[in-house]
Amino acid sequence: MHVDIVSAFDDLHALKDNWNEVYAADPEGNYFLSWHWIARWLERRASWFVLAAKRQEGDERYVAFLPIRLHVEFEEWQGLVNIVRLGGTPYAGYNGVLTRPEDAEAALGAFAGCLQTFNWKHFDLDDVYMSAERLKAFQAAFPASEFSRRKVPRRPHITADGENIDHDIYVYVPLGEDFETFLNERMGGKTRRNARKALRDLVAPENELRMTHVTPETMERDLEIFYEMWNVQWGERQPRYGKFILDNSRHMLPACIENGTVFMPILWHRDKPVATFISFLDPYRKSIMCFLGSRDLTFRRSISPGFMLHCYNLRWAIENGYRIYDMGTGNYSYKNLFGSENHVVEKLQISTLTGRNIGDRLDPRSLGIAMHQAVHFFRNENLAAAELCCRQILAADDAHAQAGALLAKIEAARRPKPTGDPEAHFSAAAERHRAGDLNAAEAGYRDVILLKPDHFDALQHLALLLLQKGDLHGAAACVDRAIEAKPTSASAYCNRGNILALLSNFEEALRSYDRAIALDAGHAIAFNNRGNVLRRLGRQNEAVESYDHAVAIEPGYAQAVKNREAALKEMAPA
Repeated sequence: MHVDIVSAFDDLHALKDNWNEVYAADPEGNYFLSWHWIARWLERRASWFVLAAKRQEGDERYVAFLPIRLHVEFEEWQGLVNIVRLGGTPYAGYNGVLTRPEDAEAALGAFAGCLQTFNWKHFDLDDVYMSAERLKAFQAAFPASEFSRRKVPRRPHITADGENIDHDIYVYVPLGEDFETFLNERMGGKTRRNARKALRDLVAPENELRMTHVTPETMERDLEIFYEMWNVQWGERQPRYGKFILDNSRHMLPACIENGTVFMPILWHRDKPVATFISFLDPYRKSIMCFLGSRDLTFRRSISPGFMLHCYNLRWAIENGYRIYDMGTGNYSYKNLFGSENHVVEKLQISTLTGRNIGDRLDPRSLGIAMHQAVHFFRNENLAAAELCCRQILAADDAHAQAGALLAKIEAARRPKPTGDPEAHFSAAAERHRAGDLNAAEAGYRDVILLKPDHFDALQHLALLLLQKGDLHGAAACVDRAIEAKPTSASAYCNRGNILALLSNFEEALRSYDRAIALDAGHAIAFNNRGNVLRRLGRQNEAVESYDHAVAIEPGYAQAVKNREAALKEMAPA
């Protein structure tokens, strides 16, 4: 079995048809591994990967897929460690692997082997939906001589009514082919009577109740109804959690509705919405999964709106050919009213026995996230943690420019504030710069800036030094401070244009060159570099004009002459 690691959206989208084939073939697949869900979800995620398995390297089609994400966490005694999580965590109801059934054992072993080429301390299998056979085979592929396996206990949940909820238990209701038969066989006498009354109440004119279904045309209105009611009912209790749910729902739900995989009835009393459920439809497994619900807590009836909606959903599901009504996590007692059954879906974790990352270093694919963590610590004046992060990043990539630059800032911040003449410090730093001792020069320039924060030459030279070291964002920040110190400097604006061009911010680079030229109409370098950016934007005529200005100012400007000739060749008809 051969495994490819997909990490680019173009490559992921090329897998769509193949993915849908495997999804349709896998009886253990679930809605949260469907193509339209996972592709949409990963759009806003960082450091995602899809492991794609084929039987042999030369095969055209893949037989299994495993979406994952690579995280970084900081531990006080160890520093940064990597954690691999399943791709849909933490918004999806279920996570897992897609595989053709006949390839399951080989694919799971191949995925485990591929995962061991990443550098991580923990592999979290949250809400993993697999048969016991598949899960056992997958875990066994992580040798006990190197890895430990454990169940991760969920946080206790005791409701306001005193129910002790076990969120390892997922509840579902098997459905039949006929709603009346379902009522008679699955529900107790009292619940059956209440269900029939609830459905009669929905159509009794005197109750002034009605039900609508979301459509792409009503989606914007209907989702806003849900967001508002959900936030009042749940989000205001836990604002951070509420924001997470609402932000991700706003991203995911519209695409799912347009795809036709959302069933969202809204219960209205007169012209006021009073309750709604969002459920996902999986026609391959003939299942409907309750995902989120909300209601107006001020609306009260003898039969609750929630019970009424469940009865309505169950009838609709049976009439439309669905055979499983999945009520999701938690063994709440009300779910037993509908003749439910359950299965266990646990949180599991595989960890290295060493208690450190595989290979005892950060995964190179996570250094961007690690750098964000280092910068966060630095900005919050936790220099020890920031330094540890930088050194870990440099241990994984000794040429990492941002980590090296931040480490220099940390060392400068720890030094006692310099004393003496800023000009003497600047001269010494410039001499070190000319000699190629960039680290000593950088420390010297920063000493000057500590003594005199608006020292234009030190800021300008530090920007150029950081540019040499590849720290484009640091260079941009320095040159902006230089411009604040001396707004009439054409050279500073030209340098700013150069840095922005390297950052591919071409329009802003043009504005910087234009400002340099406005301050100094004889700035040949600004004209030449402006021409380079215009060529990148496909504006060859303007580029040639800019090169002409550069050559007119300095007739011996060989680079401008060469650039002009190249632009003219690009304009020539093929």
